[in-house]
Amino acid sequence: MDDNRREFFRVSFIRAISGKVVVPEQEEVLVDIGNMSAGGLVFTASLDFALYEQVLCNFELLDEEFQLEGRIVRKLVKEPYFEYGVEFKIGQHISSRLFQQLNTYQIRKRKSVLND
Repeated sequence: MDDNRREFFRVSFIRAISGKVVVPEQEEVLVDIGNMSAGGLVFTASLDFALYEQVLCNFELLDEEFQLEGRIVRKLVKEPYFEYGVEFKIGQHISSRLFQQLNTYQIRKRKSVLND
């Protein structure tokens, strides 16, 4: 039996990509994004966000910029940082664009042509 309950395939980055996370009415925080799917991402940060906090995630993937709304659904303490899982709240059009970029990244990663 397959234990993978994910709706979308997840891409682990060769090196974490830099991004920014913004909590409404607060300053943006620089984060490292370790992996992502069209449904969400995992990032590490030194700031202690609240579980289920609404966030705005900003990042660039293969020269395309994304600004996606989501909420924190998982939080782990990994001294001296925190690791967070974010579930996106995005429409089909944006989800499709992100899916395409992730698919392209995964293909290039397999072919080892990424210059990360």
